[in-house]
Amino acid sequence: MQQPIQRFRSVTKAVYGGHYEHLGATEIMDESTLEIIKVKVVPREGIHQNIEYFITLKFEEGSDWPRVFIDSEIYDKIKTTRYLQNRGHAGTHKGICIKNLTYGYPFNKNFKDLCDNKWENYVFHTITLFNNLQDFEKGNGLKSNYKSILDIN
Repeated sequence: MQQPIQRFRSVTKAVYGGHYEHLGATEIMDESTLEIIKVKVVPREGIHQNIEYFITLKFEEGSDWPRVFIDSEIYDKIKTTRYLQNRGHAGTHKGICIKNLTYGYPFNKNFKDLCDNKWENYVFHTITLFNNLQDFEKGNGLKSNYKSILDIN
């Protein structure tokens, strides 16, 4: 795994280097730090087409995987009560946990296999997943009936 400065540099370089250009407009928010990376996304297609939302990656010392949070009007409708109240099973909520990409699943293996051990690819996959709700296999932090709430077939 990369050091925090390398991880932050990889993501910011990808954002400002046009790595996500075909997905839509992206921007690193000013409040981002080495431990918290907040990305504004305005996608060209998908459930959030032309609608701004924010992805926040929170890194904690001693843990390889980031906690992933999303700030979106669409997602507010399908977030669990625990997520909205920031209550986890033991302490604060771990964020949205998506199979193959985040906590609760074999992160290191999937980070290597799906993202080639590159944080810019991790953010790419995260943007893609959040903009294509029908692709979720399994996750925590979102209501299990999210497809019926949002009328997705």
